[in-house]
Amino acid sequence: MKKSLRIIWILFALVVITALISTSAMAQERRDLVIRFSPGSYLDRVEPGKDNRLYLEIENFGNRPVTNIRLSADAPAGWLVELEPSTIASLSPGSVVPIDVNVRPAGGSDRRDNRINFIAEGDDIRRVMTIWVRVENGPSVWLWVGVALAVAVIAGFVLIFLRIGRQ
Repeated sequence: MKKSLRIIWILFALVVITALISTSAMAQERRDLVIRFSPGSYLDRVEPGKDNRLYLEIENFGNRPVTNIRLSADAPAGWLVELEPSTIASLSPGSVVPIDVNVRPAGGSDRRDNRINFIAEGDDIRRVMTIWVRVENGPSVWLWVGVALAVAVIAGFVLIFLRIGRQ
């Protein structure tokens, strides 16, 4: 009985050692970057020809440092997108770096949705975050036409009631 108990313990020890070795082999070193908005800084509307600020964060979710990170943006033609900082020498695991972004649409941008891709490229890694922003040109001509029509209709009703009230 003691001999079979020893064999069971030896087999159990072998299974535990094998599990520990395979677990450590599975815990490989990995790099993982995430680009996201800073809390409360989502930007969904921009005005052409004006500076529009938003704030991003880049975080290393991996277990290895990511080095030589270059930040850039792919925006519609004529748009200016500035990122500060535009490079990060090294980002250690769990670290977060805030990124200030200035988006200036071209002066004659149409009133529509536009896509901006924010790109982070480091050694052996590339991440892209896409956002959609709507160009708002301020009050449009049709708003003023509508206001003028509303004033004309109200003035017409006032005149009609004044004439009817005298008769």
